[in-house]
Formats: sequence, C-alpha cells, structure tokens
Amino acid sequence: MDPRSIDMYRKALRNGKEKVFNIRIMIVGPYDVGKTTLTKRLLGKDVNICDRQSTEGIDIQTECCKVSLATGEWITQEQNAEQYMQLQWLVKLFNEQVQQKSNDKQQVLKEMETHVSTTKQDNGHVEEIIYTRVKEDIDKEVLPTLSQPVESLIASLNPEAISVVAKENEKKDAVMEIIQLINASSEKLEKSIEEYAKLGIWDFAGQYVFYTTHQTFLSYRALYLLVIDLSQQITALINDECFIDTAGLKLCQVQETIDTWMNLIHSCTPSPQSGIPAVFLVGTHVDKIPERYRHEMCEKYFKEIRSYLKDKPTILHLVNEDFAIDNTVVDSKLVALKKKIVEVASQQPYWGEEVPARWILLERELMRLKAAGIKVIRRTLLEAFNQAEDVPISREELDLFLKFQNDIGTILYFSLEVLKDKIVLVPQWMIDALKSLITAEMFVLRNVPAVAKKWDMFNKSGQLSPELIDAIWTKETYPDLHDNKEHILLLMEHLNIIARPRSFSEDGSEIKVENYFLAPCMLKEKTPERVLFPKPDTEMKSSSSILCYNFVDKFLPSPIFHRLLATCVSRWPIAQRKSENQIFCGCCIFRLDPHHELTVLFKEYIIFVQVIRFGTTEKTPAFELCINVKEFITKTLTNIIGYLGHSFKFEMSVQCPKYLGYRVDCLIPLTDLQGNEDFSCDLHDDIHVFRTQDVLRFWFQEEEPSDAGSSAAAMLSAPTSDTDRFMCIAHLLVDVGSRVLRQLLRHHTVTSTCTLDQYLAKHRNTINSLKRFFNQSQMDIMFPPNGVSTDLDNYDITLLSAIFQNIVPTLSQQEKDMIKRLREERNKLYGHANSCQISANDFQTYCKDISLTLTGLSQQCGDTAFEAEILHETQCTQISAIPAGSNLDILNIWCGRMQNVEGVLQDMRVRLQALEAREMSSGSES
Repeated sequence: MDPRSIDMYRKALRNGKEKVFNIRIMIVGPYDVGKTTLTKRLLGKDVNICDRQSTEGIDIQTECCKVSLATGEWITQEQNAEQYMQLQWLVKLFNEQVQQKSNDKQQVLKEMETHVSTTKQDNGHVEEIIYTRVKEDIDKEVLPTLSQPVESLIASLNPEAISVVAKENEKKDAVMEIIQLINASSEKLEKSIEEYAKLGIWDFAGQYVFYTTHQTFLSYRALYLLVIDLSQQITALINDECFIDTAGLKLCQVQETIDTWMNLIHSCTPSPQSGIPAVFLVGTHVDKIPERYRHEMCEKYFKEIRSYLKDKPTILHLVNEDFAIDNTVVDSKLVALKKKIVEVASQQPYWGEEVPARWILLERELMRLKAAGIKVIRRTLLEAFNQAEDVPISREELDLFLKFQNDIGTILYFSLEVLKDKIVLVPQWMIDALKSLITAEMFVLRNVPAVAKKWDMFNKSGQLSPELIDAIWTKETYPDLHDNKEHILLLMEHLNIIARPRSFSEDGSEIKVENYFLAPCMLKEKTPERVLFPKPDTEMKSSSSILCYNFVDKFLPSPIFHRLLATCVSRWPIAQRKSENQIFCGCCIFRLDPHHELTVLFKEYIIFVQVIRFGTTEKTPAFELCINVKEFITKTLTNIIGYLGHSFKFEMSVQCPKYLGYRVDCLIPLTDLQGNEDFSCDLHDDIHVFRTQDVLRFWFQEEEPSDAGSSAAAMLSAPTSDTDRFMCIAHLLVDVGSRVLRQLLRHHTVTSTCTLDQYLAKHRNTINSLKRFFNQSQMDIMFPPNGVSTDLDNYDITLLSAIFQNIVPTLSQQEKDMIKRLREERNKLYGHANSCQISANDFQTYCKDISLTLTGLSQQCGDTAFEAEILHETQCTQISAIPAGSNLDILNIWCGRMQNVEGVLQDMRVRLQALEAREMSSGSES
C-alpha cells in the first residue's frame, strides 16, 4: 500500500463509523437449576449431565461465539478470533473510503466534462486543455481496484510501501501494525466477508451470598434467561441460605426468587414501560416429568409464573414464548431458543448502533493489555496510550468510549468521581476475588488451619483480616490476586463491597482506622430483640423520631443496603456492648460521638434511621447531628443507585411516634405532614393526634435554642411568610427546573458516539436560520468563541426551551407538554407577579403543579439517581423554607434575569426607532 492509500486509511479511521452488533446473554435464576449446563449447551460444548457442580460467582465467556447476521447461525469461535473480526471491519472501512474517493473522482470529471461541453463554443480549446490536465492529475492517484476489494487491499500491502512510510514516521505507528496484521491474516480475511454479531454469555451463580457482586454487572443492554427447574413446585423452598434483613436466616420459595430476579432486572430498565431488557422464561429438567403429562405440566408451570407476575410492572419484560428444555444431550427446543434469542436481540434499540471507527485502535489496546495479563489500569495510562495513537480521540470522547465498553460488558468502568480513575479490564477478576474468599472454608481447613478461626469470623460477622487474605491469595493458588492485592482491595472498597471500620481511641479524642475489612454481605447474626424493640426514653436517654427511606416498588435488594452499610462503616465507628460490635444481619449501631448513637436498620423494603442521645445535660439529640446523618445517608443511597445504573425510587417518611421499635406498617410520608400543625394518624385501631413539629424537628427545622441553652444546628422549617413561599417556588423553577431540563437535553442529544458540541454543530444551520429564537448571547453560550466546549450549566430555561422546540425532534408529546407547562409557570412568576410574595393557598397549588411537572420530566431523563434526587428535592422544598442565604441568591438571579429581559427589550426599542427613522428618510427622499 503506497503512502497515499495509507493516508486514506487514516482518514477512514478518523471519519468512518461502523454498525456494531452485540448479543449479551445473562443466565440467572435460583440455585441448582441447571444454568451452567444450559450455558454449555448453548455454546455447543460437551456436557456431562451427571456433573452437578454449581457455578460460584459469575462465569463470563465473552469471545466464545459469534452469530451470522445473514443466517442467524451460532458459530463457536477460536481463541482470539475477535481480532479477525476487527481486521475485517478495518478492511471494510478502507474499501468504503476507496469507493468514496473513486466516486468523488468520477463526480469531478463528470462536472468538468459538463462544464467543458457548455463553454467550449465561447472559449475555444482553453477549457478542454484544463479539463485534460485535471483528469491526468486525478488519474495519477493510486487506488486499489474495486472489483475485488479485500483481495486488492491485501495485495497492495507490500513490504516496500510499509517501509517507506515507516521511515517517514519513526514512532511506533498503530496503523502500520494493523496493516501488517491484515497482510499476515489475508487468508482468513478472504473467507470472512460475512458480517457477524458478537455473542457473550454471563452465567450467574444462584447462591444468595453472591448477589452483592451480581448487581454490579446487570445492564439493560443484555437479554436475560431466567432459568427454573420445572420439576420443583413454584412454592417449593430452595436449598439456599439467604440472609437478607433483620430477620436473619431465611429459606426462599421458588416464586420469591423469581420475583427477586425480575425486580433486579426491572431496575435496569431505561424506561419502566419499555419492556427492556427482555427476559426469557427457560424451564429445565423436563426429562424428570412423566412424558405423558410433560406438555400439560410445563404449560401449567409457565402459566403460574405469569399469573404470579401479572399485576407487577416486571411482567412487561417477558418475551411472548417460553422454553422447556431437557437436560439430555440433544434437544430440539434448544435450536428454537437460539433462534428466538437472535430475533429478540435484533429488536433491541442498541442493535446495529454506530460507533466511531477510531475507537477500534483503543479497543485493540485494551485487548493487548488483557492478553498481557493486566487486570486493572489507571485511566491516565489509557489517556497516554490514546495520545500516542495515530488517530487520538478527545478526552470527552474517551469517556463515551469507556462507558460504551462497560455497557457491552468488555470492561468495568464507573463514571463516579471516586471510581473513574480505575478501569477493570477483566470483570471476571472482580468476581473471582470475592468468590475465592467466600468459598475458602475447605481450603483453609486443609492448608492453613491456623487461620480457621479468622475464616469463621469472616463467615459469620463479615470481619476480613489481612492474615486471612494473605493465606488464601497466595502466589500458588491465586497468582493474579496475589500480585494485584492492593488494587483489588481498593476497588472493592470503592464499590462498597468491603470497608475499613473506624473506632475511637481509648480516651475518645480521635477516630482511628482498624486493621481489617468488613464485608456486610457476610453478616448472618439475627438482629436482637433489644435493638428491634428498644425501651422507652428515660432521663438518661432520648431518641429522635424515626426517619424512613421507603422504596416505592416495595422492593429493596439487600446488596444496596450492604453498600450503604459499608459506606457508613467507613465513616462512623461501630458501637459496642460488652466489647462486641453491634452489627448484625440488616442492622448496625454506630457511635457518632461520646453522647450519640445512630441505628441504621433494614426491614423488608424500608431503611430506618434513628439518632439516640445518652446523658442528662440535653433533652434531645443534637439537631445538627441528625441533619448531617440524613444528608449523608440520602446522598449515599442516591449515589449507590446511580452508579449501579438502577431505577429504584425511594420516598422519605417518618414512623408514627406512637410505637417503639421499627414497623413497616406505620409510615407517614413527609408530604402528608406539610402545612399541618397537628396530624391525625389513622394507621391504627384508634386515631391519635401528634404535633408535626415533634417528629420533623430533628430532620427539618430552623435553628432554635434548646431549654438548656445549647446551640442547635440550622435546620429547615415549613415556610411561614409569603416571601418565603415565593422563594420556595422560585427555587423550584430557577434552580431545580433548569437542572431537570439540562438533564433532559443530555438524555436526548448526548450518546455514546455524540457529544453536545457535536449535536449542536450538526444543527448549526438550523439554529442560524432561527435568529428570532436565539439572540447573540445565547449563540455565544451554544457556540463559545476560540473553540471552547459549550457549558450546559450556562443554559437557562429560556434557551433550553428554544432548543427543545426547534432542534430536538425526539421529544415525545408528553415531554413537550410538560416543558410548556414549566415555561408557563416561569412566565407567570417572572412576568405577572405584582410582588415577591405568594399566599399559603396559592403556594399549595404552585408546589403541587410544579413538583408534578419536574418529577415527570425527571422520569424521562434515563437517570434513576437523578430522578430520585429531584423527587427528594421537590418533597423537601414543599415542607421546607429555603435558608436565608439561598433566598438572596435566588432573588439576585431573578433580578438579574429580569434586567437581562429589560436589556433585550431596550435593544429592540432602539432597533425599532432606527428602522422607523430609516423608513421616514426613505419616504422623504422619494
């Protein structure tokens, strides 16, 4: 290939795009139902049907199979076969560039020829001479012939051409390396013209103890095979010990496990009504059912499952066909299942999505690092590799590339600030790390009995000592984990799978970090009755009201609570009784300071939080401490849900103060208490009344001195003045409203292959033609001078509304209506308010309408953490006055924007006067 053709190849990488087809299959379900056997049979592997060995953790097979796009056939791949699929893709890109170049040449000649024929009579032979010379110049370009594109490309890859270019560029050139690989692989490439989809299978262990890591890998960009043993009753108990909440040990029914998996899968959906991701019901062990009743019993079983789910939103995920599979070696139903998988995969929104061709160079770099045995790298290293590439990508695009690779299961990458510097190249590594510890009992007893007691402590109370880690992760048993121990432990900490506990020093003056880890997923001890049902307050003890995080779908997977607990453990010391840590299955008591304790407890689908004060100097827990606890736990839960990519929603409530202990049937939503001095509780046989301030003052109250004269923290109270109410509404519109619209714009414009800058550039001509919608200051915000990227934080409601109205065609009618309502409420506040005041009656109406609009829009943004954040903020605004400092900020923003509007109006007046003067002048001249 000559230098000119190599330049064309680089251009193809820079500008080209390619459609990608990925099928990621997640095989999930209860313990011991035949998931691993099904996995092997799908991949065409030999199966020993007598082998009952269970999967531990997750078994990931990502390069094991490909699917023909033409025939739907599943083809088992050789090791490293993905490299040849990449090379085939590059050849295709090059030939498209060659074809485009040839088409451009023919177009130029055609236009020249037409021009010559029309001007020759006037200009003699001059134009013909120019045409002849241009044609000669174009014909000098060396292009491979197009009749046999792949063969021509391979034939042109001669060593002399490569040598010439190598001399011109002394640094290592990734393009040259790829060209050499294409040359070396020519025979395979000639046989690989057909396009394929990449297929990977993730086989999830059914044991409950592994669920903590399972959630890290669930994604909407996958198809789920929910596997059930058809020889078991749907109400049968599964032989698997589950430790979920304060109840401790529990044996779950088959239908409960099905419900758990369906809820976990549903939590990944980008839209609750979309039915994405798709779930296949696959029954196994059909051969155990008498043949004469087989069809009837299988149909009955699947009907029972669908009936059990019929009133749940999760039923939308089920595909319209169920599969009953024999556990024998040959089964025709397996062929039908494979065909259906390909059919459903081709209907997914990510099927055939386009990605930039230049990403392939970085993808190859990741493959190279994996092949070298490297499990985890820092992002800065990949950035350095990227800059050394022949066609580097921008930092922002690198983020998109990493998120895309994470979504398709190639790597593990989290955009959360504390995690984004680490890239896990081999997801299996994370799974194996925890699996090796959980399943180490026999290894410890046989090989290192000296640490057997430490393993017992880990198995029962979650205490993971350095000695136990070193004894298990030896150079001989787990060389990869041994060599990268610090990296993997740090990553497990950042993912809140383990945590380093804190403790007070002996004199209580400082907090120190303990020399062991704690794994909440291993906690097995049932929460004691004395914790679940504490004694009433006394002169020596006073308690806050109980704040509750109520998950609205009545489902909260224990791994989310485990992660919350791990985060709390790394922040506050665990309280002790008789030198024993007060941490149990589903509960932990923390020592906040020498006088305060915090109980965090998980029961069914609710997280309970309560602060207790010991001593005689104060009558109540410190308000500042309570607010800090609330803010920390709310933010932590939101972050956990966010980086797991799940759609769990929670509402904040308080427990009725009538009862001691923690009850799921006595919750009062915060919004029900707002605006009421007294509240009549009808959750019991007899109605009773309490003052709302008595339960809200710990979490939402302004500063007020205690009877003992101590300084309480600044807390929030319900708005009492008309000015406060006005500021609350302004906060919802100015601050929260703009944030919601910005997030919605991201959702509609920013993809794995397109930044906001690129989206706006694509619509630049449309924007330029709509000057009546966009003034110059708005144009400067969208297209900053000097090549600076646009900053979405500078977009206000006016600009965002104009963008949505004119250049975002993907908006639904529902979204358009909600944006219009938000804009109308803003105009009503800005343009028609006689004063900065709102009455109590109007405040209720404003709050309800605006909050419904904001939460409705946030649900369209495709970001569950953001949705939960907006829901929480609208709820808090309805029951809380904005602090005085914020009032001033909002008023300044409002006044500034009014001044800006006035400035625009003044500018329009000047222009109108100039036009009138010009018209008068023209009239007098005529």
